[in-house]
Amino acid sequence: MWPDVYWRSERYVAMEVDTPGQMNLAFDARDGISLGLVGPTVFAVGADDRYIVVKQHPATDGFGHYNQSVTNYFYIERTVSPDFRERQRRVIGPLSEQEFHERAATLKVPSFQKIFRDLQ
Repeated sequence: MWPDVYWRSERYVAMEVDTPGQMNLAFDARDGISLGLVGPTVFAVGADDRYIVVKQHPATDGFGHYNQSVTNYFYIERTVSPDFRERQRRVIGPLSEQEFHERAATLKVPSFQKIFRDLQ
């Protein structure tokens, strides 16, 4: 496990690349390789055995700066497939808050359990 991983559920990890503003949700491909699923800046995540939920402020550059006035929502249908493309296909979003809550009520997605307050 990398020292910059702040949350993990199976092979899904919330990790920063170089700075906290580069926090993203990635797939742990093993051998020290991670592949991005939801880009920076991820500031909240949650999981159950069916879904992962993510809140993100979009990055404004590649250096960890992000637009705090915009919040995107994502949910991911879990799979244990080792194929990155299969995991990538299951990422739904970005969604608006209203779209997310409408789908969340129907799908019964989990709540946000880990919030990175310094990025919120």
